[in-house]
Amino acid sequence: MSSFELEYRKKLSKIREEQSKRELDVRSLLANIEKVKIEALKKTEEMRHSIRRDVEKISEEMANTSNLDSETKTKLESETAMLKNEIENRYGELRKTILEKAVGS
Repeated sequence: MSSFELEYRKKLSKIREEQSKRELDVRSLLANIEKVKIEALKKTEEMRHSIRRDVEKISEEMANTSNLDSETKTKLESETAMLKNEIENRYGELRKTILEKAVGS
C-alpha cells in the first residue's frame, strides 16, 4: 500500500467517524423531540381532564342548588355546555398543533 493510499484511507476513515458522531447527535435530538412531544400531549390531556372535572363539579352544584330559578339554571346549563365545547375545541387545537410541530409541518 502506498503512502498516498494510506493517507487517503485515514482521511476517509476520519470522515466516516465524523459522520457517525453527527448522526448520533441528530438521533439524540430526535429522541428529545419525541420526549417533549409526549410530555406536551400528556400535559394537554391532564389540562383537559382537570378542566372537564371542574366544569362537571360546578354543573352538579348548580343542579343541586334550590336557590336558582329554572330560567337561570337553563342559562347556566347552556353556558356550561358552551364551555365544554370550547374546552374540547381548544384541546383539539393544541393536540393538532403539537402533532404538526412534531412532524415539521
